[in-house]
Amino acid sequence: MTYSEIMRSSDAYIEIALDLDEPVEIADFAALFAGFGSEFERYLNRERPELSGSARMYVKEVRKGSVIAALFADIPDMIGIMDSALIVLAFGALFNRRLRDLVQGKRLDEAGKPQLNDLTKTLRAIAEDKSGTMTIKGFRWHDGLFSTDFEATFTAREARAALNTIEGQRRDLDKITTADHSRILMRFTRSDVGSAQVGKRSGERVIVDDLSDKPLPLVYGSDFAEERIKDVIRNSDENIYKCGFIVDLNLVFTGPRPVAYSVTHVHQVIDLPDDD
Repeated sequence: MTYSEIMRSSDAYIEIALDLDEPVEIADFAALFAGFGSEFERYLNRERPELSGSARMYVKEVRKGSVIAALFADIPDMIGIMDSALIVLAFGALFNRRLRDLVQGKRLDEAGKPQLNDLTKTLRAIAEDKSGTMTIKGFRWHDGLFSTDFEATFTAREARAALNTIEGQRRDLDKITTADHSRILMRFTRSDVGSAQVGKRSGERVIVDDLSDKPLPLVYGSDFAEERIKDVIRNSDENIYKCGFIVDLNLVFTGPRPVAYSVTHVHQVIDLPDDD
């Protein structure tokens, strides 16, 4: 499908504009759009798994120091199901929020290595520039023309800050590969709203029923695990003792005896059923 054809058939699209001081490597240029397209397809698979679709990327304009490209949703089953603009623009707004969180040092819940790699690809070209910018805009068809629905600009300095956050989260994920037990249910018998030092006993106690009916001290094996669990303890409206945590963990031993659980990653927080 040509650019003109897809423009005529679309009611929304996302534009990415790079304004750079230095020439960009072809590999970084291609990786940016590949990463952005993969993020859209991941979003579509998660939010609308019944739809089969992909991202189409077109380079609209190239001039000295500037490249402008557009992303369109190619979803054959869209007619009669939902407005494609809602999908495209919701993705764009979420993607912008994620980048802004990364810039501010906030890690992405549930993000695995493939997603972190795609985000790295998207940011690398602007991060390696001296003082360039990347602008992401969402456009919606309304009253016979495309109008701007949202706009966000990220500087080279912000892109580098986001990559630092991604790298920290990736290092924590690397620790997960040494977990003794993956995706196992843990529940609290004693909790504390205070911060805990990674790698040290926290004073909290938990039970992992699949391993033992005896509560053991909790050790936070990564910053990410500590941040996620403490956020639930401090901010959730739910009773922490009614919550179950699906985690990856290591057993900590003194001699042959297990003395603590070291949680390296939190996959999910669920509500536990009431006791009969």
